[in-house]
Order: sequence, then structure tokens, then C-alpha cells
Amino acid sequence: MIKNALNIFFCFFMLVSSSGAVEMQTYRGPEITVRYQVPLSGPAERIGSHYKKARTDIETKLGWQLHSDPSVVLIGDNKVFQEMVRNKLVTAFAVPEKNLIVIDYSRMDRIPFDLEDTLKHELSHLLLHQQIAPPLLPKWLDEGVSQWASGGIADILHTGEKDILRQAVLSSRLIPLTGISMIFPDTDWGLMLAYEESKSIVEFILHRYGEENLRLILHGLENQRTIDQALYAVLGTRLDTLEQTWKKGLSRESSWISYVADHISWVLFFLAALITVAGFCVVKRRIKNYRDEEDGEGAEESGGQQTEE
Repeated sequence: MIKNALNIFFCFFMLVSSSGAVEMQTYRGPEITVRYQVPLSGPAERIGSHYKKARTDIETKLGWQLHSDPSVVLIGDNKVFQEMVRNKLVTAFAVPEKNLIVIDYSRMDRIPFDLEDTLKHELSHLLLHQQIAPPLLPKWLDEGVSQWASGGIADILHTGEKDILRQAVLSSRLIPLTGISMIFPDTDWGLMLAYEESKSIVEFILHRYGEENLRLILHGLENQRTIDQALYAVLGTRLDTLEQTWKKGLSRESSWISYVADHISWVLFFLAALITVAGFCVVKRRIKNYRDEEDGEGAEESGGQQTEE
């Protein structure tokens, strides 16, 4: 999704620094600085007032404390934001190297408290990267934990396509965890699936082993263990075994029978539509046959009259 965060930040810096390119103002709170596009002073103040609670919530969830105050850039123009991310699904991103969060505010007014939850999500990324060296933090774990810590919210839009994870399970198109450990796919469907898989595998760990064990896994990564080593030390299982167990659970939950049951209204609607179309074709064929018979009888009567003459 974001291949080089530093390059993105540099591009944005050039945008806001160039004369007249983007008019920006600054809100300075006790522990946070918000740079925002005019006229987003209200949302900037919302971030400032909500920051302390969001930070406390994230620190409590993850068991660490942020060491430095972050900067947030609030963009009101989606075109400007897209110049940085070049992906219409992305609504926000974090640049841990700069302790920076960038949010597309034009997407934040669709759900109440979306701005605050997005802030929590990106703060989670900053805190995870503060404590864990990037090579040791798999991207699926980074994203899945951030969704959990922020109450389930992601930093991409939902396109309206439902059951992406279940569709992938039923069609055997799940992305292996090794395939989303470093980067996420560039395609819309692949990106959404990567987010759903990240959320699902972390929820699996939480439901099966509990929050405290998830935190212990993260602390293992902090102590320079690989994900495989951290899982084995805490859970007594390897990554490949955990992945297979998770996938088997998804397969049981995502059988064709359960899929049809969950979509029974659409199935019935589709069958009714087929019956209607079939009935229409039958009636149309009968009308055509009836007309052909009438034309044939008319021709016979006409031929008989000509013979008598």
C-alpha cells in the first residue's frame, strides 16, 4: 500500500512548502501538534482534545508508553492526499520514522467518531514500531493488532463488497501470511483481503489464547525474537502450525452451506428471477406457436378457396 513512507513524507513536505500549493495552519496542544488544511481548525482541535484519551487507551492495550509526541497532518482535499498514497481506498497512514500521522479528513465525516478511531489506529502503528524493529514486526501482525487496539477500525475504506474473507476461503484464494509479512498487495481486492486476514488471525489468537498472551508475543518481538520464536515461547506452537489451525477454523465457518444460509434472501431472489425469466420465455414461445398455427390455418383456408374456383 505504502512502499516507502519516507518518500511519501518528502512528497508531502514539498507540497506544503511550495508557494501557494497548500495553505496550512498549526494547532499546538500539550502533547501533540496538528498541521491542517484551512478550514479544518475544528477537526484539528478535536484531535487535540481527544489525543490524551486515545493515547492512554492504546498504551493500556499494548502495555507500552509512547516516548515522544506525534505530529498529525490533516488533509481536507482528497486530491492532495491521493498525490501521496495513490490508492483510493487509503484514508490515513503513519510514518513511524517521523512520528507522523497523515489523515484524509474528506473521508472522516461518514461515521461518527471515525476521526478519533482513526487517530487511535495510527497511534497503534507508531507505538508498535517504536517498540519493535521493523524487520521483526510482520505487517499482518502490525495491522491486525492496530485494528484490535482501535476497536476494529482499519485505515482503508470498505468498497461495499461483502464477505471478502469468506469468498477467499471458499475459492482457496487466501494469501499466505508470508505473503503479507513485508508488504500488502496493490490491487483493491488483494489489499482488502490482506486487511481482513490480518484482523482475522489476530482475533483468532485473542479468542484462543487471550489478550495477555498476545501482549507477551509482542514483547517477545521487542526482545529481538522472530515471530516464529515468539509464538513458540508464548504459545508453544510455530507460525505455520498456527496458520493452518486458523485456516481450518475459517473453512469450518465458511462452508458453502453456511454461506448460502447467510445469503438465503439473495438466493431466493435469484431463483425467483430465474423462474420469472423462464416463465416469460415459455409464455412468449407459446404465443409465437399460437400465432404460427393461426397463420397456417389461414393459409389452408385461402388455398382451399382458390381450388374451388
